[in-house]
Amino acid sequence: MSNHATNAHLEALREEVRATDSRLTPQERAHLESLLDDLAADRTAADAPGTATSLNHAAERFEVRHPSLAAALRNLGVSLANIGI
Repeated sequence: MSNHATNAHLEALREEVRATDSRLTPQERAHLESLLDDLAADRTAADAPGTATSLNHAAERFEVRHPSLAAALRNLGVSLANIGI
């Protein structure tokens, strides 16, 4: 992820996960941590085809119970799509 806006969206997602943490189920938390770890550990993972799709699927999963978290996931997915990922 070389785009400044994408990095900002990733950080916003991390902040939202921290703010929502106490309301997440253990499964939700594990899913998000795995997604964030994959993106953070291997910056090229963000460039892999399907990353934006994975983020959008995660957003759909959290839409009802955690709308602000879903919005952060979607923003990151859109940012990746805008830079051609």
